[in-house]
Amino acid sequence: MMRIKNKTRLCVLLVLSALCCRAAQARTVTDMAGRRVNIPDRVDRVVADRFVSLIAFALDAKMLCNAAFRVSDAGKKYISEEYYTGKPLMETDAEEVLKLRPDVILTANLGGTTRENADVMQRRLKIPVLVVDFEMKRYRNAFAFLGEALNRAEAAGRITAYIDRYLAPLNRLTAAVPQEKRPSVYYAEGLLGLNTEPSGSIHSQVIDFLNAKNVARTRLGDVHGMSEVSMEQLLIWNPDAVVVWSGFPSGMGLPGNDGQKKKTTFEHIVSDPVWAKVAAVKNGRVYQVPALPFGWLDRPPSSNCLPGTLWLAKILYPDLFDFDTTEALREYFLLFYHVKVTEDELESIMSGTGNRK
Repeated sequence: MMRIKNKTRLCVLLVLSALCCRAAQARTVTDMAGRRVNIPDRVDRVVADRFVSLIAFALDAKMLCNAAFRVSDAGKKYISEEYYTGKPLMETDAEEVLKLRPDVILTANLGGTTRENADVMQRRLKIPVLVVDFEMKRYRNAFAFLGEALNRAEAAGRITAYIDRYLAPLNRLTAAVPQEKRPSVYYAEGLLGLNTEPSGSIHSQVIDFLNAKNVARTRLGDVHGMSEVSMEQLLIWNPDAVVVWSGFPSGMGLPGNDGQKKKTTFEHIVSDPVWAKVAAVKNGRVYQVPALPFGWLDRPPSSNCLPGTLWLAKILYPDLFDFDTTEALREYFLLFYHVKVTEDELESIMSGTGNRK
């Protein structure tokens, strides 16, 4: 008799467990690659790859349970410690993901085999995988999608309102500038500035978003970019402005092979006699990309590009925009990095001095 009661109790528990599991997986969403994915009604923990990491962190600092990037000592002042404290530095390594027990995995839509890769990961780990767009022109859609899918609609609403207020007008107004009046720009990467990103690269999307003329006419690199350029070709392109990278992933003190600190790329460009023949250098229009807590144009190519868009818009189109850059940037740091920054701190970041402290 006791055995029958125990069996009955076990059956009831199994049924209840099945019902609970079914309820936990009650929602079906269509991700940004068009995949229909069952996800829990409540999402408390997510793992994200490097392209989506900062987007997820902006939505909810507590939700992200991995850090995709190491934050420099100088950068820690400018992003909530919830990004890097007590979290493993990893992306989507299967064994590490399983240890973290996320409710959902977020991965970037890189095209190609992204859908298939997401399906394979989902089947293998038995964890829902959502594919998310991360290009600048799709940021609004990405935040709106994740806000709905992850039940963070209020936070997503604040961010999409910010994009509508500051970013969308930059794209719209610069598109109306006649082609002949748009500034030509070269994005200098590598120790000597002789690597770059042509139009269409995920690493040059800020330039594209602002409808400036990217002078680079070279092969499109892979996801890592860094297409090689000759000095002779650069002299032919002769850009109006040069913006200089901030390193991997963002740090201007770039060491040489002997481990000793050398000139930064910016310092090399403004002091080299051959570079001095380029119009931008002659006219003092060489600009160091701010780098805290991450590069403001790319490295990584994610939502950290947004402050760089505000910064570069004022450089390339000084007479076109009248928004308060300081106010917009302070709001960005609060919304996306969950920290308050002062006007002096922003000036320090943009001048490059903060990165060397």
